Amino acid sequence: MDGWIEIVTRQLILYSLPVLISLTFVTLGESRINRVAVPHPFFAITGRAVWLPLIASIAFHRGMIVAPGGILTPGVKGAAIRCAMHLLLTLAGLLVYTLSLSHMAPTGLPPLHHWWAKVLMFFNLCMAALHLLPLPGQLAGEWLLTSPYCKRMLPLFEHRYSWLIMPLVAASPLPDLLLGGTIVFPVYESLCSHAMHWSQQGL
Repeated sequence: MDGWIEIVTRQLILYSLPVLISLTFVTLGESRINRVAVPHPFFAITGRAVWLPLIASIAFHRGMIVAPGGILTPGVKGAAIRCAMHLLLTLAGLLVYTLSLSHMAPTGLPPLHHWWAKVLMFFNLCMAALHLLPLPGQLAGEWLLTSPYCKRMLPLFEHRYSWLIMPLVAASPLPDLLLGGTIVFPVYESLCSHAMHWSQQGL
């Protein structure tokens, strides 16, 4: 039990700052592109629908770590913007990780920003891939709701307990089985390999 608590605590500390930065930038980008005002400065990172999926995925030792931020604009356009912002942040994490590898100390453990860069890259890759699942607020889910056959599911997404959907999905092995092994983990491994190669080439 002590070992489990230690692992979960370390993971939460490691993911906290990259998650805060990512969700804030995604919400700011959505606000700027859709020209919608943010209700309050902490809209992106407050609410049980944000942190419960993160805690669930870490507590159950899932490979994919997810934490959907606050949704400013429901619909396909808003989901597409959020997906695109996560992809851009994945590339930003790749750039920072490559730079950290280029300036690595010859001895000792890597600095904390080295791990934060990897987490920034990995977390946003997970969040971008999550948009492929038919879930509320995600691109595939919002697109399905435009179909007349799927509009009957809309009350389910608007139910008072709909916020439980994401924590339950995050705690389950479904994201790892459907997206992790086929998309996220291979792409992440490839990005890390490219970063290592570019850092050795002095790029």
